[in-house]
Amino acid sequence: MADETKKTDTPDLAGLMENAFLMGIGVMEITKEKVSGLTDELVERGKMSDSEAKKVGERMGAIADEQQEAIRKTVIKETDKVMSTSGMATKSDVDSLKAEIAELKAMLAKGHGSTDDAPTEA
Repeated sequence: MADETKKTDTPDLAGLMENAFLMGIGVMEITKEKVSGLTDELVERGKMSDSEAKKVGERMGAIADEQQEAIRKTVIKETDKVMSTSGMATKSDVDSLKAEIAELKAMLAKGHGSTDDAPTEA
């Protein structure tokens, strides 16, 4: 059966972000589970004390936090790339346009309907 997914020139930004986020969460969960299982096993065998296992768990938590922050930064960076290459307006673009519209509305309200004083784009 043919793939009926709609193809566009712009990437599915929400899908890309969701996949990157879920991938990062998945990696962290798998790592956490593996380390927890390993430390539990080492404690049972008497190769590691409970306090050592706790320290390893705390360290893994700190590493997971660092990795989560790195993933967040990567998602933001990649999102910015997609936005700039797709031609989509950024929040900054929209904010600038809103400010310009407000300024033009104010000029019109004051009776300065002439756009002779307004800057023109080249």
